[in-house]
Amino acid sequence: MKYYVCLIALIAIAATSVEAIAGRSACRDPIELGQTYPHHWDPSKYWYCEKLNEISLEMDCPKGEAYMHHLKTCIPWPNWIWKKPENPPTLA
Repeated sequence: MKYYVCLIALIAIAATSVEAIAGRSACRDPIELGQTYPHHWDPSKYWYCEKLNEISLEMDCPKGEAYMHHLKTCIPWPNWIWKKPENPPTLA
């Protein structure tokens, strides 16, 4: 029984840390509202901060495009260049 409780706790910790590692915004700062942030693992996705104190929404770029965080928009894959992603002010 203790094994299952420990396993569930480890899974919960891993799930929350994966979101932070992926650059997910916690949207706790008013300056984050309406802003987009790069998804650190999947360039075809980005995070959008819709409401204060609610974690950001995972958004998809249109097919054939990737999110370019310096431009704050999705661009065609052939034009996309990897740049080190920056974290939002607050992480989920």
